[in-house]
Amino acid sequence: MDWGPEAFVAGHVALDFTNTVGGFRRERVERLVTYADLVAWAAAADVVDDAEAAALSDLAAADPEAADRALADVHAQREALYRWLAAAVRGEAAEEEADRARVTDDVVAAHRAARPAPDPTRGPAWPVTVDDAGLALPGRRLALATGALLAGEERRRIGRCGRCSWLFLDPSPSRRRRWCSMATCGNRAKAARHHARASDG
Repeated sequence: MDWGPEAFVAGHVALDFTNTVGGFRRERVERLVTYADLVAWAAAADVVDDAEAAALSDLAAADPEAADRALADVHAQREALYRWLAAAVRGEAAEEEADRARVTDDVVAAHRAARPAPDPTRGPAWPVTVDDAGLALPGRRLALATGALLAGEERRRIGRCGRCSWLFLDPSPSRRRRWCSMATCGNRAKAARHHARASDG
């Protein structure tokens, strides 16, 4: 799959991660169908570099069943994170306490796999490597990114697209952004309104 700019509109990699499923009309389109898809997305999102992507691909080829388990775990990680954040954006309590517990477990497990950087002023403060995490590396790094998002003030700017339900950071002072992207959902919403007015006329 070609991961173009339209796949990275959230303003934060943890939110782009939640947006790897879904669609412009709330259709549930899974984009991480295989572990290879996960590696390709992680490389496009700068979650892993080219050498790490190659190493993960080799590990997956050597043990396809383990790669399938790692992919299933990433799916569960993503679903719990999305449900929890989407409920918060809507001003609702999470339907499942298990979602918040899963997010907690993922962030804690990622920090257990990571080690403080010798120089935290340059690069990741809590790096985790292929040797540390193996096939779980993308999920571990995304959990670290999730922890960083939730620890900062940006968490107050999380919004949800009114058309496709993707999550994003809203940097506007009014925090009234409605669409994940004007180039996609914004234009589609405008086109739908125009069509409705033309039909009424």
